Amino acid sequence: MPRPEPSTPPEGATSPTRRDCKAAIRTGYWFEAVCFKDAYTTAPELLDRVMLATPEEAVRLVRIQIRTTHPFALSPAEVERALAWAGGEGRVHALAALHRGEPAGFGIMLRSGLRAEWRVLPVRYLGIQPAGCSPEADVRGRGRH
Repeated sequence: MPRPEPSTPPEGATSPTRRDCKAAIRTGYWFEAVCFKDAYTTAPELLDRVMLATPEEAVRLVRIQIRTTHPFALSPAEVERALAWAGGEGRVHALAALHRGEPAGFGIMLRSGLRAEWRVLPVRYLGIQPAGCSPEADVRGRGRH
């Protein structure tokens, strides 16, 4: 049976071009913010998810989200605990754990009874990028998901 001839692109259309790419195993920091409706909920609601390049970026994002949540959703005791974590030892311990390759996180109970958690996991992943770009520019350029 004869093979069909490859179709030619329409007039003015360009065919895809081949780009050289680099692949490398990299370390990133998988950030998730989740919310549990109650103690019996097995699957939390996903609030935010993003891959970040450094432990500092991940902990900074946790701190920002804690500080923007507290004025409306937390009891005074939880506000105090959350701000102490964000500005003190909790943040330092989280950074140390991430630099050691261990997961880190923080959880608080909202006034409504919901439990909010922030989780950061060091992960190794295969990064593929066009040749000539730096890995740091690639991670930062992806933005939030």
